[in-house]
Amino acid sequence: MGREQNIKNLKTEKDGIIILRSLLQGFDVPNKDQLKRLYDIVGVDIKKYSRSVDGVLLRVPSFDDVRTKEDFTLIEIKTTSSKSVKELPYGVFFGFTKNEEDLFKSIDNYRLCIVHTLLKEYILLNYNEYESLIQNKRIQYQVNFKSK
Repeated sequence: MGREQNIKNLKTEKDGIIILRSLLQGFDVPNKDQLKRLYDIVGVDIKKYSRSVDGVLLRVPSFDDVRTKEDFTLIEIKTTSSKSVKELPYGVFFGFTKNEEDLFKSIDNYRLCIVHTLLKEYILLNYNEYESLIQNKRIQYQVNFKSK
């Protein structure tokens, strides 16, 4: 069951990326080298946080034009297709790793982006907005057993 949910989540994330590309001018998905360069600019450890960003909002024409942290915003995408969610971000439920939250808390040009794949809408949240919306939060461990 868990694997099925993971596959579904990856599909809805791809749908979210398609929606953001159509609605959010300057949104793009960086490749590994581009992400490393952006992380170098903001002083973030790529090894620790390589999976904590899904996209980037560029304020310059292309990745090649990025010079300072003011030229871009790092974006973590969470998607929902819940019919009970009528207005973003209210009522949204999602998973967020400690790394994602730590990065979110530590740099000011990182945003959480909630995309509703049925409504074809999104909202960008800064850390303070995120914190003010939390109804409850629990810790869940992800355990991987070693290979034989």
